[in-house]
Amino acid sequence: MFHYLLALPVAIDLLPSIAVRFARWGFACLCLAGVLTARAVADETPAAPYLIGRGVADITGPPVGVKMLGYVRPDQISEGLHLRQYARAFVVAQPAGNRLVIVITDLQSVTHSLVLSVLDRLREDYGDVYRLDNTIIAATHTHAVPGGYWHYAADTPFGSPFHPEYFDALVAGISQAIGAAHQDLRPGRILIATGDVDGAGAQRSGLAYRNNPETERRAYATDIDTQITLLRFEREGKPIGLLNWHAVHPTSMSFDNKLISSDNKGYAAYACQRSLKRSGQVDANFVAAFAQSNCGDVTPRLDLKGTGPGKDDFDSTRLIGGRMAAAVERIFAAASEELRGPIDARQSYVDMGNVQVRDEFTHAGLQTTSSGAYGYSFAAGSTEDGGGQPMFREGMTKQDPFIELLARTILPLPAPTEVMRAGQRPKPILLAVGAVDPPAMPQVLPLGVARIGQLALVVGPAEFTTMSGRRFRKTIEQVLPDVRYVAVAGYANDYSGYVATREEYELQHYEGAATLFGPWTQAAYQQEFARLASDMAAGRNSASHEAPLEMRGAVRPTPLGTAYDRALPDAAFGDLVEDAPAACTRGSVVRACFWTGSPRNGFQPDRRYAAIERQVGGKWQAVAQAGDWEVKCRWTQPPTDPSAGDKRLAAHQFVVEWEIPPDAPLGDYRIVHAGVYKDQADGTVHEFETASGTFEVQ
Repeated sequence: MFHYLLALPVAIDLLPSIAVRFARWGFACLCLAGVLTARAVADETPAAPYLIGRGVADITGPPVGVKMLGYVRPDQISEGLHLRQYARAFVVAQPAGNRLVIVITDLQSVTHSLVLSVLDRLREDYGDVYRLDNTIIAATHTHAVPGGYWHYAADTPFGSPFHPEYFDALVAGISQAIGAAHQDLRPGRILIATGDVDGAGAQRSGLAYRNNPETERRAYATDIDTQITLLRFEREGKPIGLLNWHAVHPTSMSFDNKLISSDNKGYAAYACQRSLKRSGQVDANFVAAFAQSNCGDVTPRLDLKGTGPGKDDFDSTRLIGGRMAAAVERIFAAASEELRGPIDARQSYVDMGNVQVRDEFTHAGLQTTSSGAYGYSFAAGSTEDGGGQPMFREGMTKQDPFIELLARTILPLPAPTEVMRAGQRPKPILLAVGAVDPPAMPQVLPLGVARIGQLALVVGPAEFTTMSGRRFRKTIEQVLPDVRYVAVAGYANDYSGYVATREEYELQHYEGAATLFGPWTQAAYQQEFARLASDMAAGRNSASHEAPLEMRGAVRPTPLGTAYDRALPDAAFGDLVEDAPAACTRGSVVRACFWTGSPRNGFQPDRRYAAIERQVGGKWQAVAQAGDWEVKCRWTQPPTDPSAGDKRLAAHQFVVEWEIPPDAPLGDYRIVHAGVYKDQADGTVHEFETASGTFEVQ
């Protein structure tokens, strides 16, 4: 079309002069009108649309025989599965510019070794597209999932043996989710909205929170952040996903629980995704992710006595998760403001044990952080969430000679130096994790700031308390005045304990005792986040400390499987131990039990394990499976003859319980078990499927 416009002046020159004048005048008017129209359209048209994509992958851990991560309880060993673990990824890109990938994982924490391995895997397929600076891999912080993937503290009372099969499965699953989001990239738009959720959390450390300045506290209506910040992803007018940040601990499942569960955040994602898909409002592959924020001092146990609001752990998970899901659906429906503008990110390694913190952030002159250490009150645990050792209590600020003797005698760490003691006061040091080489917890940490249009993200590898997060947000708003929304993306790209404010730290409650780098930890984080945001505003690169220690390959691997599964003399794998009853009613629980092998053998995150099938037209159709809310799976090992040898090799009994929904169609059903066993003769892992007898739902 444009070449015809270029030829138009030549044609005009052939006209009589007066006609030429009018034609040229008219042409000029047309050109001027075109320019004005183009400018008007440009003013009304948003910037080039983002490319958006989403992906999800199953990262469910070994359901049997692995120490669970979160409560630091040596007796909390996984025995089954309730809610599966997932990695949910979103990629946002400018058509010819920057991009950002955000992954939310149902893990207790993310390690930097895990992030590095994911990036190595992605580099094989996508080159240098995904890097440390534009990748955010965060955990929801559920305490009801297996460990076994940490390099730090492996084979210590504070960790678990390192299982390479599980670590590799996590790398593969997170990479798969990102790859799916990458392949899903299409032009689309992102809407942002905020709103509040009531009754989903409570301040578990009120005394410490109230030690913050009264003038600062008075600026906020509540002692926790109840706000949800939500992104709604749309393509061609139809939602394809949502991502939100909200602060509450996923500790509705207690330290007595031994079933894998993504806890209240996972239930919220599960319920929200189901509800929106059933409504027909969203894309068939819709992904809902509930990310974590500054929840360091926020508990879902609303009675502040380690219980509630439900009658048991499962009921509490459902109630808290359901309240979050309902609030998110309401905010999702009302979202209308479109994100527009640049995508940008900055990331730096920071030696958090040696940061010079300016008076601007300390209000006490130049101060220095300390090498990492846990205090006495760390061992007390958060009493509001349960756990802890009875000889410790929150608020311990004085050294105890007996504890000092005990700690230096039985704990596998050196005594803290006097410099460390001085740098950590008033914390009496129980575990000098930074005094050993290599350190028992990471000291050099990745910190980041990212933005998508008018949204900025504070990306940190820690459990930030409510007021810590509020201070971070206020700083970013000052440094980046053109952003309208700031969300704290905690538990991201590594893990380094808690971050309490200096005032909270002074009281040495659990959160302060678990703030690793001394009383100026929070101020140091705030200073570094401000630096990264300033670099972003100025369009310059950010200085970085040298990379942290490479921990991959530095710990002894412990194979996940057993040598074999010992068969029973009078039963075969797959045989029924207990059949389902012939008839059941809606609302009741039906169960069946099978002989099976250890699911640690031939471990795969997405193994089906169990399904509930209904007979329709002479064929069996799955209506529920392991990982659905109404299905619980447990593996047990009955007592064996001591003369039989290693108990770990004994056959397992697999118990499936299905809570029949009130609206379940009447008819014939069965329970299916998909199991494995490892052959004693040659070590081959065999898969099998078996089923209960048919039962009628009446």
